[in-house]
Amino acid sequence: MLAARKRGTMVERRVDFERRKRVSEMSPEELRRALLISEKTGLPNRRAFEEAPPSPYMAMVDVNGLKALNDKFGYAAGDILINRLAEVLVSVQLDTYHDKGDEFLCKGQSFRELNSKLAQAQQLLEDEPFVVPSVHDRMTTINGASFCFGIGTNMMEAERSLKNQKELRKVSSHEIKTNPHID
Repeated sequence: MLAARKRGTMVERRVDFERRKRVSEMSPEELRRALLISEKTGLPNRRAFEEAPPSPYMAMVDVNGLKALNDKFGYAAGDILINRLAEVLVSVQLDTYHDKGDEFLCKGQSFRELNSKLAQAQQLLEDEPFVVPSVHDRMTTINGASFCFGIGTNMMEAERSLKNQKELRKVSSHEIKTNPHID
């Protein structure tokens, strides 16, 4: 089954490659879009983030459990989750950029602003079920998802903060599983 999914993905990528325009055939707008917009989410990409005016604070966002979702339901399910997160981040009015894979970058004027909006986005993503394709052409409802984020005044600080949050989540998850009597 997994091999079939991988083969299907490879075929789709080949078809996309064959349909893709050569750079010399692109209009200036198509070229700008190819350079600055994520194909997966339609959001500005990492390059756009780097070329945009700087902000005092930034956040790095990373989806939790994407590998498990991909392994169980396939890459199309993971893409749906990535796009769902993109929609949620934009819906809480974050200045959002799709970095790569399941990683996003956000700019903000203050720590409080980013923290508040990201907490709101976490709640929305956790509370809203979404539908993904499953085996045998069936659809499955996923009862929400989660993400971690880190905030800093630069990329290094935000990344360090994100890693700390991921570690805290692992420790907390392990603590709950090994000691179910925690209140």
